[in-house]
Amino acid sequence: MDIHRRSSCRLLAGVLVAGSLAAGGAHAAGKGGAQPAPAAPAAAQVAPVFDMSPLPVTTGLMTQYILSPAGQLSGMLLADGTQVFFSHDLGEQLPAIARPGEQVSVNGLKGIGHPIVRAYAVTGPRGRRIADVRPPATAPMPVDSPSIGPDVPVDGTILAPLYDMQGGVQGVIMRDHSVVYVGEKNASRLVAWLKPGATLHAIGTGVTGDHGTAINAREIGPDVNQAIHVEPADAPPPGAFPGSAGYDVIPGGSSGD
Repeated sequence: MDIHRRSSCRLLAGVLVAGSLAAGGAHAAGKGGAQPAPAAPAAAQVAPVFDMSPLPVTTGLMTQYILSPAGQLSGMLLADGTQVFFSHDLGEQLPAIARPGEQVSVNGLKGIGHPIVRAYAVTGPRGRRIADVRPPATAPMPVDSPSIGPDVPVDGTILAPLYDMQGGVQGVIMRDHSVVYVGEKNASRLVAWLKPGATLHAIGTGVTGDHGTAINAREIGPDVNQAIHVEPADAPPPGAFPGSAGYDVIPGGSSGD
């Protein structure tokens, strides 16, 4: 009986010692071991640089997005014919707050003599607001346009001239909401063909999708039989063609220049 009692006591003592060591190890790990990383704080929302409230407010029904030939949202058309242009950042955010057929409110500078607005803030129909967070650019960004890509044809009736941020005509908006870019030089040369109500055929590289159609015209005319070739608005400057003797010559780069 004494033998069994001593064995039980030894077993109980061993269990207590093991438990004590385990508890001590856990406590040490809690003090000096690796701690779980704290949750990262939510990214702070960037506030606009300027107060947009003093800017004139333009309110209207958006009828369509205005796309660049590369598919970027560069503006929107209101039901009264006003063309609203904005930065690339605002263009990326616009579909999240407003869609064609919805009312929008725009804080921006109104054009003099042209139905255009340079927007710095846009409020959608559900109260969501987007605004530029950078200072206004001193010069407009060039239209991002693909030099190569699939040809997209446009046929229909012209709704309105397409302006740029400086009030120059750079193409047309069609009644089917397609946008045709030709560049200011071509637009001034082809003014007789680019009048509202006129029929137009154009083909060029561009995009067509859920947000609309936009092309950089390479051929244009009242119809397919009268179409002429035009230099695309994004064509590179003239120079020596690839493989020619002067192709690799940089003007001003040689001692003889």
